[in-house]
Parts: sequence; C-alpha cells; structure tokens
Amino acid sequence: MTLESFKILTTGTKRGFGKFIAKKLNTHKFDRNSKLNGLDKNYDVIIHCANNSSKNILSKNFYKFSYDNYFLTEDLLKLNVKHFIFISSIGIYPQSNKVFNEKSNFEVKTRNFYEFFKIMNENYIKKNSKKFTILRVAGLLDKSSRKNSIQRIVYNENKKISLSSNSTLNYILYEDLLNFIKIVIKKKKFGIFNVSASKNIKLINLRNYLKSDNIRFGDYDYITPKIDNTKAKKEYAELNSTSYQNIKKYLKMIKK
Repeated sequence: MTLESFKILTTGTKRGFGKFIAKKLNTHKFDRNSKLNGLDKNYDVIIHCANNSSKNILSKNFYKFSYDNYFLTEDLLKLNVKHFIFISSIGIYPQSNKVFNEKSNFEVKTRNFYEFFKIMNENYIKKNSKKFTILRVAGLLDKSSRKNSIQRIVYNENKKISLSSNSTLNYILYEDLLNFIKIVIKKKKFGIFNVSASKNIKLINLRNYLKSDNIRFGDYDYITPKIDNTKAKKEYAELNSTSYQNIKKYLKMIKK
C-alpha cells in the first residue's frame, strides 16, 4: 500500500512537528480548536503529536492542561483506529551514564510535567491498545522548530542559557522522524522504538566547535543517558548519524 491510500489523522497540527508531518503527508488535522465528536471513527492511522507545553499552570487550569497531555489520548484510543502512533520522548529515561534500550526497566525520575505525562501515556497505551507504536524521540531540529538551547548556540545569541556547559543532548532532524514514521506505517511496525541519534553531544564541545563565544552557560546539568537505538537503526539507517552530524546537517539547511 502507498501512504496516499492510508486515512491518517495527525494531532497537534498548529505548530511544530505535528504541523510539519500533517503537511508532508497531507493528513487530516486535529488541534486544540477541533472537536472530538467531529472526527471520523475509521482512521487507518493516528499520529498523536499533541501536547500542552504551558508553564506556570494555575490550579484552576490544571484539568485542561492534564486533558491536553493525557486524557486526550484516552479519547483518541476510543476511535476505531487500526494503528496508533504516539510521539513520546527519550526524556522519560533518567539522567544517568547508563545505556537504555526499549526494554530497559528504570526508576521513574521525571524532571517536568512533559516527561511525566509522556510516561503516563505510554503505560496507558500499552495497556489499552494492541496495535500501537511508541516513538521515544530525541530533540528535533528544523527551520520551523521551536528555538532550543542547541539553536541558541548555533546562532551565537548574546544571552545566558539555563543548561550547564557539561550538559549532554541528543538531536535528530524533523526529516528523520518523518521518514521513520513513513516506514512504521508502510511496514506496520508495532512496539517501542528509540528514534534518536547514535551519540549525544556535550554543549561546551558544540560551542567551541562553532566558536559561539556570546553564549553563556547556566548551572543546570541536563545529562542525556546513552540511548541504544539499534532497533530503530535496523529500519532506518540514517539514525546511525551522531547528534554532531545532525547539527551539521541542520547548519546546511538553515544556510540555504
């Protein structure tokens, strides 16, 4: 089957990767202004990218915040979908020098609501769906992606970032995740995949390489563990690239 023959719904299509993939694959769209009761109940695939990244949540707004990040998943799974793809994060793994793969059993030490709800969603999906794919995704880079620490270093912004110089991060491109999802849909690949670069990058090394002398580092050590992406690499060889190599690809992209 070609991708065009699949009836696909993408959530979180106002911005970010959800907007990107919905346009690339010409999918049906669902955003925070959409109504669940207006959706078809016979999608071949749902790509669930939506999340609420608001900060400083007031108590009176916490249910809405929780719905966007968790309970929406419950409602989407009630639709008669043949393949549910959930965009999770490698951020659910604890800060450690250990190596983590998809079968690792680890102590939950989430640093924020984003990571907390990702692991909540994963557990709910595994319990309530048989035909699911959970993608534990690294940081994402694209011309249209929300500005992050890596991009601030790339652009040599004259400001201080919260992360320390010893922090380590892992990055792939929007295009990598798009291509991996295409494979997952076409080949009906179910289960959990670490969709990441093959190696992390230390921020001080990136700053020195780029000569981004305007950047000042903070005190927060964010240590990304070593991610074993062997399972995903077997499906998509581009994931052999390191974070450093992916950042070089991003640099070429933004210079076009």
